[in-house]
Amino acid sequence: MLPSLSGLSGFFVGFGTVLVIALYLRRKGKKERRFDERYEKIHAKARTISWGITVIVLALMWLGALLYEGTELAFVLLATVYAIMLLSYGIASLVLEKRE
Repeated sequence: MLPSLSGLSGFFVGFGTVLVIALYLRRKGKKERRFDERYEKIHAKARTISWGITVIVLALMWLGALLYEGTELAFVLLATVYAIMLLSYGIASLVLEKRE
C-alpha cells in the first residue's frame, strides 16, 4: 500500500512544524541560559542510564521473540522498547535532578 500525496504532505508539514518549534525553543533556551553545565551533565547521565536499561530489555525481548514467534510481535516489541526507553529516561533525569 503506497502512501497518498496528502498523507506524505501531512507528514512533511507536521515534521517541519515540529522542527521549527524545536529550533525556536532551543534558541530561546540558550538566550535564557537554560542549558548550563548542570543541565547537560544530568541529561547525559540520564541518557546513559536509559540506553543501558533499553539494551537489557531489548535482549530479553529478542529472547522472548525467539521463543514465541508471531507476526504482530515485531511491532509490539518495537513499541514497548521505545516506551521503556522514554520512561527510563524520564525517571533517570528526575532522579539525577533531585541528586544534583
